[in-house]
This record gives sequence, C-alpha cells and structure tokens, in this order.
Amino acid sequence: MIEGTGWLKGFVITFRNMLRGPITVRYPEHKLTLPERSRWAVQQRLNDDGSPRCTACLICVKECPDDVLYIETSAAEGGGKHIDRYVYEIGACMMCGLCVEACPFSAIEMSHEYELATRHGGDLVRVLLQDVDAASPRRERKGEADA
Repeated sequence: MIEGTGWLKGFVITFRNMLRGPITVRYPEHKLTLPERSRWAVQQRLNDDGSPRCTACLICVKECPDDVLYIETSAAEGGGKHIDRYVYEIGACMMCGLCVEACPFSAIEMSHEYELATRHGGDLVRVLLQDVDAASPRRERKGEADA
C-alpha cells in the first residue's frame, strides 16, 4: 500500500460532504414531521360524540412510574363514577407510555405535541378532564347495540 494516501481519502470525504448540502432544518419556520409512533405528552381520547372514554379505573395512575397522573373521583347520581379532576404533570413525565399501554379502554394516548417548553411552571400541570361523568366500564355486545 502506498504511504501518504490518508490525506487524499480525507479530502474525498470532505469534498463529498461539501456537495451534499445542508442537513439541518430552520426550526421555527420549518418543522420536521414526526414518526407516527413518537411519544410525547399524554392526552385524552374521546368518543365520536365528544364524551370521554375514561372509566376512572385508576389503572393508568397505578402504572405510572413517575406518579404524574392524578384522578379525583366521586359517586355519580346515576350510580356510576364522576371524574372531578384528571390531572397530568408534564414537567415530571418521562413519556414512557406505560400509562397508555395499561389503559384497557384506550382512553389516553401519546400526542404529537413536542413543543412543551414554557416560562411558567404552572403551565406544566394540565387538567385533562374536569367535572365529567366517567364512561361505563361495560362493553356493548354486538346484539345489544342493534336493539
């Protein structure tokens, strides 16, 4: 092998990268589209009629390793549960998605909201649901929906 060709290989790599063009994005003006499976802040999923899917079963609260979810419930007039407040602390969440995986009713999901920076600490605590009746944990069978 000929000695002294290392500088030539380095020059070829440098020249190839100079011709490639910029690979960065001017962030505030242009934003990259995130992959569908990216995990960011937790958000509620609602039914088609706008009612919450949450049954206040507290499984997501028990599964959260950071204790960032908190649900206050009370008894509803019709015999079910009433969600007084469903609170989520974004600032302490590590966005692992364990709460979403544990929810048997698919009531919460990971959103694509990634611009979570704020100047005020109070903005890092969100109320996901407030003063709504919880969904019934009973699932409809195929014959019951038509009747």
